[in-house]
Amino acid sequence: NPKEAAAGTIRADFAESIDANAVHGSDSAASAEREIAYFFAAGEICPR
Repeated sequence: NPKEAAAGTIRADFAESIDANAVHGSDSAASAEREIAYFFAAGEICPR
C-alpha cells in the first residue's frame, strides 16, 4: 500500500494505489519462482 510506504521509497513515490504501482513483491518463495518464470528463461537467471 503506497499510503503506508516510507517517504522516498519507490512504492511511495511511484504507486497510485495497491493495484496501480511500479513495484511487486511476491508473497512467498514459491510464488516468486513461478512469477519470475513468466519473464525469464532459466538460463537468464543468475544464482546468488
